[in-house]
Amino acid sequence: MGIFSSVMKFTGLGNLDKLTRTGATAAARDAKAAGATTLAEQQALREEIGGIYDPRMQAGNQAFGEITDFYGGNQQAIIDQAQASPFMSSLVAAGEEGIARNAQMTGGLRTGTTQENLAGNQQNVLMGLVNQILQGKQGIAQAGFGATDAYTNAMQNIIAGQGNTRGQIANVDINRAAQRGNMLSGLVNAGVSAYTGGV
Repeated sequence: MGIFSSVMKFTGLGNLDKLTRTGATAAARDAKAAGATTLAEQQALREEIGGIYDPRMQAGNQAFGEITDFYGGNQQAIIDQAQASPFMSSLVAAGEEGIARNAQMTGGLRTGTTQENLAGNQQNVLMGLVNQILQGKQGIAQAGFGATDAYTNAMQNIIAGQGNTRGQIANVDINRAAQRGNMLSGLVNAGVSAYTGGV
């Protein structure tokens, strides 16, 4: 029987050591399980937030690319979109009716300006729709940038929280080891003092 065993037996501290170890182990196990649950919840939150912001970020990136293409010289895609719009034909028709009424009232049907006005009407409608589309895409691009900023901030906060949770889980083992070392040191010192009679 070694000196430590003798001390523990002599002082009756063996059972105390076992009880302390069992309680510390259970507390550490519970703390680690709670930490693992928190990490899982934080990961689920990351995925949920990503799902919320992703459509806006994707739409914003697409709109930004289309605006960049337009001002980079590739206007045809947006012009085609404007011409395919149901507003195009209805606005052109309304404009033509107005021009025809005006020409009829003023006798302009016999002048050459009616054809110019009709051609100008179609161009004006097309330009108006192109500008509306560009403004809409600019708004979508801005919303995408805002969503990207919000997503980035949210991810930074969640990642920081996950780092803290991982640190807390690691500290459970570190603290447990330190407490056990302190407890054993205290027990040994108490046992040695008791065994030697405090000499």
